[in-house]
Amino acid sequence: MRTTVRRPLMAALALMGIGAMVAVAQTPPPSAADGMGDMGMRGGAFAQMHRADPATMQARFDKLMDRFKTLLQLTPEQEGPWAAFRTAMTPPATRPDVPKPEEFEKLTTPERLDRLHRLRVQRAERMDQREAAAKTFYAALTPSQRKVFDLETLKVLNPQHRMQWLRRMLGMGSSGV
Repeated sequence: MRTTVRRPLMAALALMGIGAMVAVAQTPPPSAADGMGDMGMRGGAFAQMHRADPATMQARFDKLMDRFKTLLQLTPEQEGPWAAFRTAMTPPATRPDVPKPEEFEKLTTPERLDRLHRLRVQRAERMDQREAAAKTFYAALTPSQRKVFDLETLKVLNPQHRMQWLRRMLGMGSSGV
């Protein structure tokens, strides 16, 4: 009985999903004539409205790192590795030079690919620096501090805890946890 109900239900859900995709695909993008201007997801007013204030983000980062430092209970000898770790983890003041859609339209496909490749290389270099700093700092920790470090960094990577960590980092509190 269960499979006789489940199959038609799954088929109906699949057809609804396909219908929604077709409807979205056929909907024309808003144009300047619609009065929307450049409010699409790519940029314009939407991107400016939702761009985080660098000072606010820095304050949140500082608060998060101070909490992390308190949890680790660092000794004076560990202050040097901590400073190097914190510096490496600090987000850059400016965002990477991501080309705007208007700039991308002027480039040829090989030029676009080269531009995207440079962005990937920059991102990988930044991640390599962070990785090296984390490993160096981790080596300076005691076994009990390493356990705390492991638990706190796992929260960033674990999907079950990621939203709780993100809410706490953004100062939104936790919902019921």
